[in-house]
Amino acid sequence: MLDEKELKVIEEKTKEFFKKIGFEIELEINYSQEEGDILEINIFKIEDAKMFIGRQGLMLADIQLLLRKVIKKEIGKEIYLTLDIDNYRRNKINSYKSMANSAAEEVITTGQQRTLPPLSAYARRIIHMELAKRDDVVTESIGEGEDRRVSIKPNII
Repeated sequence: MLDEKELKVIEEKTKEFFKKIGFEIELEINYSQEEGDILEINIFKIEDAKMFIGRQGLMLADIQLLLRKVIKKEIGKEIYLTLDIDNYRRNKINSYKSMANSAAEEVITTGQQRTLPPLSAYARRIIHMELAKRDDVVTESIGEGEDRRVSIKPNII
């Protein structure tokens, strides 16, 4: 659990982190204890956001890891931190959810199983969680390694 003082330190350290590499930022921090102490930091109004996001969000993931380590060292406790820049992750999540629901509707309409293209573990997890809210379809991950996919089937009751 984080208190107001720790949240203020996190905000200051995040701004300082980016300032040291030459970028002034504005940020928004959302903290939720109900969902397991999740801290979300969204950075906006940053010059050259695409550079910080990188190809398929890989740079963003690396920056998130570094920032988490800086903050852990400063406040002395482990935190679960999600870093987003210009709502990149939020938009990706919405895109995966939309893909999942569109595929589920196709499965229900046709009665046929649908297999999505290979996806990262993160994307598969979002799809599984989104479709778990529905009673009319079931999901499973199939394949190995880079070829791992989500299969969506009608739920025959």
